[in-house]
Amino acid sequence: HECLDSTLTILQHRLKAKGDRPAIKVFQSYGCLPPVFCYPGQMNQVFMNILANAIDALEEAMNQGKVWEPEIKIITQLGARESVVIEIADNALGIPESIRDRLFEPLFTTKAVGKGTGLGLAIAHQILTEKHQGRITVQSQLGRGTTFAIEIPCGDRE
Repeated sequence: HECLDSTLTILQHRLKAKGDRPAIKVFQSYGCLPPVFCYPGQMNQVFMNILANAIDALEEAMNQGKVWEPEIKIITQLGARESVVIEIADNALGIPESIRDRLFEPLFTTKAVGKGTGLGLAIAHQILTEKHQGRITVQSQLGRGTTFAIEIPCGDRE
């Protein structure tokens, strides 16, 4: 949970109310988890990319006139197969099904020129699958929001 908390601290300035935009509320539901072997700096990068994208999506929804209470939910729990699952969900506009399969491709972005590199989720995917033997999945509903689920094995690695 330390990686998540430190990433939220870094992003705190982006969560605060700005002008007529309300503050983005963050709800945390942390389960009691066993030790997880990971590279904290790399996991911070994963969480930073996903949380920054969630904030971007919420800001874009506000720009498009969606009026609601913007929120991000972070849930950690024990998963199947001796793993830990971290879910990061927003209540923004959602991601069209037609592009979901491309989200983890290098250089793929839906952001305006100069706003995104198209590398954040590709790097997150690489860190999770190659360095942590984990996985990342996405579920999204248009008009309701998006949830990224990260799964990494518990315990020590040889």
